[in-house]
Amino acid sequence: MSSMLSRIADSLFWIARYMERAEDTARILDVNYHMLLEQSQQTIRLRWEPLVNMTGEQEEFFHLHQVANTQTVFEFLAFDERNANSILQCIFRARENARTIRDRISREMWQDINSLYHSVSHFRAEEELAVGPHRFCDTIRSGCHRFHGVSDDTLPHDEGWQFLQMGRALERTDMTARIVDVEYHNLVERINPGEKPDNHQWMAVLKSVAAYEIYRRQYHSRIEPERVAEMLILHPQHPRSIRFNVQTVQSALRAISGAGVGYYANEAERLTGRLMTSLAYDRIEDIFARGLHPYLTDVQKTSRQVGHQIAKTYFYYATVA
Repeated sequence: MSSMLSRIADSLFWIARYMERAEDTARILDVNYHMLLEQSQQTIRLRWEPLVNMTGEQEEFFHLHQVANTQTVFEFLAFDERNANSILQCIFRARENARTIRDRISREMWQDINSLYHSVSHFRAEEELAVGPHRFCDTIRSGCHRFHGVSDDTLPHDEGWQFLQMGRALERTDMTARIVDVEYHNLVERINPGEKPDNHQWMAVLKSVAAYEIYRRQYHSRIEPERVAEMLILHPQHPRSIRFNVQTVQSALRAISGAGVGYYANEAERLTGRLMTSLAYDRIEDIFARGLHPYLTDVQKTSRQVGHQIAKTYFYYATVA
C-alpha cells in the first residue's frame, strides 16, 4: 500500500471510529438521562459515574471534577474540549480527517459530515441541560446514521470502504465490552444477596445499544442479566454484539489482505481470528465460569492490540485509540 493510500485508509478508519464513538456516547447519555428522570422519586444507585467508566475517561474526568452528577458528566462527555473523546471533539476530529481526504470521498459524504459539524457547533451545554439532552443526542445519532448510509451508497466498496467498516466495528467491539462489564458489575455483582436485579436499569442497558426490541423477540421473558450479557457478547447477527463486530473486523481484514479462511496475513488478523474462535464456540456459561470481567477485559485488550497492529501494518505508525 502506497504512502498516499495509507493516509487515506488511516483517515477513513478514524472517521468511522470517531463517528461511532460520538454516537455511542450520545446513546448512553440520552437513555440514562431519561431513565433517571423516570426514577426521580425513587431511591436509586448513583448512575452518573458508571457512564464515565463506560467511555473509559474516568481518570481524566476526576482530574477535572470532584463529583459525578448530571451537569458535570453531561458537559464532560458531550461538550468539554479538555476531553479528547467528548462528542463534540469526536465530530470535530472526524470532520478534520474527512477534510484532508475530500478529493477521495464522495461529495455527499463531505457535505454530510460538514453539515453535522456545523449543526453541533451551535449547541450550548447549559441550554441542552435546561431542556434535556435528547435534542442534542438525537442530532448526533441521526447524523451518524445518515453519514454511514451515505457512505455505503456513494463510496466504492473497495479497500477504503473496508477500512471504514473496520474502524466502526472495532469501536463498537470496545464500547459494548465496556458497557456490559461496567453494568454487570454495578447491577448484579454489587447488589445485596436476595435483592432482585433492577429490570428498569437493564432495559436502559439494552436501549443504549439498540437491543431492547430484539431481546424481547428472542427471549420472550423478563430481562435477565445473564441473557443480556449473552446477547451483547455472543449474538451472531445483532449489529452491536461483540461477536458480530469482531466478525466484521475479520472480514474487512481478509478482504484487504486476501487471506483465506483458516489463514492470516498479519498480526491484526491473527489476534482477530483468535478472539473470533472464542466468540464462535464459547457459550455464555463458559464465559461466566472463567469470569465475565476477565473475559471482557481481554476483549478490550485485544481490541486495542488489533487497532495498534492495523496501524502498524497499514498506516506506518502506531495510533493509540
